[in-house]
Amino acid sequence: MAYFAVFVTELDNSKKEQYFADHMKYLDDLREQGKIIANGKLTDGSLGLIIFRGESQAEVEDILSRSPFAIHGVREFKVHEWAAKWGPDI
Repeated sequence: MAYFAVFVTELDNSKKEQYFADHMKYLDDLREQGKIIANGKLTDGSLGLIIFRGESQAEVEDILSRSPFAIHGVREFKVHEWAAKWGPDI
């Protein structure tokens, strides 16, 4: 099992409201499955960040390609494998 940092950038914000609820439901389902560890936006609004747990970068990219935001060109997802070091409480 590996960890992946996914940086989320805006492509077409005019469609955000239309697909936001579906996108968040998609992420909530992945969180319940244990695939997403955390997600959210940076407070300055410049990026979103999703931390994934998965078998491979290809798996994570495939999962993200099915997000309503990806399907409708609202956001772009850049996946990077992450050599995470966790603190004792995680």
